[in-house]
Formats: sequence, structure tokens, C-alpha cells
Amino acid sequence: MGELNLPALDSYSYQPLRKQVYDVLREAILTGRLEPGEKITEIEVANKLNVSRTPVREAIRMLELEELIVIVPQRGVFVAGIKSTKEINDIFQVRSELEGLAAYLTAQNISRENAKKMVEYAENLKECLVNDDLERCIEIDISFHQILYEVSDNKWLQKLLDSLFEQITRFRSQSLNREGRMKQAHKEHKELAQAIEQGEAEKARLLAQQHIESARQSVIAVFEKDLDKKMKK
Repeated sequence: MGELNLPALDSYSYQPLRKQVYDVLREAILTGRLEPGEKITEIEVANKLNVSRTPVREAIRMLELEELIVIVPQRGVFVAGIKSTKEINDIFQVRSELEGLAAYLTAQNISRENAKKMVEYAENLKECLVNDDLERCIEIDISFHQILYEVSDNKWLQKLLDSLFEQITRFRSQSLNREGRMKQAHKEHKELAQAIEQGEAEKARLLAQQHIESARQSVIAVFEKDLDKKMKK
């Protein structure tokens, strides 16, 4: 196994070490630096980040609660991974209902300023599409959905959606990179932003659910393609 692929800690951060280690590991998992099934050890992380094992152990416990890592007795700590199409379907089934609710509430609560931001984000996706800037597209996609969740003004709904959103983050770049998906995503974001801006709550709910269904189909295609590659190795 090669060297653990982790960035350095921020030497200027005032956060507790456990939170800094947690943030680094979490980001590495969600961006694919640490791959599903990859084994990590406390001592390896501690050496890489130049910290003691105590904050690493605490960070690992926090990540286990989020189901981003799995602790297997007698074997060690592993990066969690989605193992089946059923798991993806289950995630998106719940996310579709909750995302629809968030869009419904947001359409009722949104300010002019935030509505304008959502419309702008949707237009920025078009620029990314023209410039073939996938990384920027992902950043905009995340920002768009964060406004949607925050403006719904329901902290429990936001927490659940954040968790579900994170579970499929590792597939996002491949999913959006599929032929035609980014163009379709831009259309979906634009229509949803317009419905929310106009306060059309039921229409926003329906469009949000349709958007999540399109994302589900794209992620499933990516997952099955990756699975097929692994089977052929």
C-alpha cells in the first residue's frame, strides 16, 4: 500500500486537533483521495499529519458516526463504500422526498437576495458547461443545494439532507462528467431556481424530485460501470 493521500493540517487553525483531523479525513473521503475499502490506521494518519494518536482516534469515532468509515473488529478501520445499486436507490429514495420538501419550504421562505443567488448559480452552470470546467460546476452545484437546504429553515431536514448529499459525493464528478448530464443538470437547476424565485412551492417540489431522479440514474450508471471494470480485473 502506498503513502496515505492526505493534505497537511492548517498550521494557523484555532480549532481543536480532533476537529482538524476529522475535517482532513472527511474531505479526503468525500473527494476520493481515500478510496472505498482503503484501510487506514491511527498511527499512519498521526504520522502523516504530525499529531498524536488521540485526536486521530477521536476523529475516527466521529467519522464512524457519519458512516463514512467502518471499524471491523480484528481487522481495522476502512473507508466506507457503497456496495450495491440497492444502497444507492435507498439513498436517493429518501433524498427525493426530503429534497422535494426542502424545495417546497424554500419557495415559501426565500428572500429576493437568495432567490437571485440561486438563479445566478444556475446561470453559472451554463458558463461551466461552455468552459468544460467540471471542478467549478461541482462547487456551484454544492452551493446551489446548500441555499436550498438552509432557506428551508428546518435544521433537522438540513442535517438529513447534508448527510445524504455527502454519501454520493464521491460519485459526483464522474456523474456530472457523463455525456449530456451537465447540460441536463443546468436545465434542471434553472427550472427549479425559477420556480422557487416565483414562489411556486408545489412546482418546486416536483422539479426537485425530478432533478434527484435524474441524478440517481446518472450515479447508478457510473456505479455499474465502475463495478463492471472491477469484475473484469
